[in-house]
Amino acid sequence: MVLTLELPTRPATSDLFNNLFASYESRFGALPAWLDELSRSDAKSLLRQALRRGAPLAPADLPY
Repeated sequence: MVLTLELPTRPATSDLFNNLFASYESRFGALPAWLDELSRSDAKSLLRQALRRGAPLAPADLPY
Protein backbone atom coordinates (compact mmCIF):
# COMPACT_ATOMS: atom_id res chain seq x y z
CA MET A 1 0.00 0.00 0.00
CA VAL A 2 1.26 3.46 -0.88
CA LEU A 3 0.36 6.52 1.14
CA THR A 4 0.48 9.89 -0.48
CA LEU A 5 0.56 13.30 1.05
CA GLU A 6 -0.99 16.17 -0.82
CA LEU A 7 0.58 19.52 -0.04
CA PRO A 8 -0.95 22.80 -1.07
CA THR A 9 0.97 24.45 -3.85
CA ARG A 10 1.98 28.07 -3.57
CA PRO A 11 2.03 30.26 -6.64
CA ALA A 12 5.42 31.44 -7.77
CA THR A 13 6.57 34.77 -6.37
CA SER A 14 6.30 36.45 -9.76
CA ASP A 15 2.68 35.26 -9.99
CA LEU A 16 1.90 36.88 -6.64
CA PHE A 17 3.54 40.11 -7.79
CA ASN A 18 1.57 40.06 -11.05
CA ASN A 19 -1.64 39.38 -9.10
CA LEU A 20 -0.99 42.49 -6.99
CA PHE A 21 -0.60 44.56 -10.15
CA ALA A 22 -3.76 43.07 -11.65
CA SER A 23 -5.75 43.58 -8.44
CA TYR A 24 -4.65 47.20 -8.18
CA GLU A 25 -5.44 47.92 -11.84
CA SER A 26 -8.87 46.33 -11.67
CA ARG A 27 -9.75 48.28 -8.53
CA PHE A 28 -8.15 51.70 -9.12
CA GLY A 29 -7.18 51.87 -12.79
CA ALA A 30 -3.70 52.42 -14.18
CA LEU A 31 -0.64 52.11 -11.99
CA PRO A 32 1.27 55.30 -11.19
CA ALA A 33 4.22 55.87 -13.54
CA TRP A 34 6.62 56.39 -10.63
CA LEU A 35 5.98 52.84 -9.36
CA ASP A 36 8.40 51.50 -12.01
CA GLU A 37 11.26 53.46 -10.41
CA LEU A 38 10.94 51.62 -7.10
CA SER A 39 12.51 48.33 -6.12
CA ARG A 40 10.34 45.26 -6.46
CA SER A 41 9.91 44.88 -2.69
CA ASP A 42 8.97 48.56 -2.19
CA ALA A 43 6.47 48.41 -5.04
CA LYS A 44 4.94 45.22 -3.66
CA SER A 45 4.52 46.65 -0.17
CA LEU A 46 2.97 49.86 -1.54
CA LEU A 47 0.51 47.90 -3.66
CA ARG A 48 -0.51 45.82 -0.66
CA GLN A 49 -0.90 48.97 1.43
CA ALA A 50 -3.14 50.60 -1.17
CA LEU A 51 -5.31 47.50 -1.53
CA ARG A 52 -5.68 47.15 2.25
CA ARG A 53 -6.67 50.75 2.84
CA GLY A 54 -8.92 50.88 -0.23
CA ALA A 55 -7.37 53.98 -1.76
CA PRO A 56 -5.12 54.40 -4.81
CA LEU A 57 -1.44 55.25 -4.46
CA ALA A 58 -0.38 58.87 -4.34
CA PRO A 59 3.10 60.46 -4.57
CA ALA A 60 2.92 61.03 -0.80
CA ASP A 61 3.10 57.23 -0.38
CA LEU A 62 6.68 57.11 -1.68
CA PRO A 63 9.01 55.63 0.94
CA TYR A 64 11.57 58.46 0.58
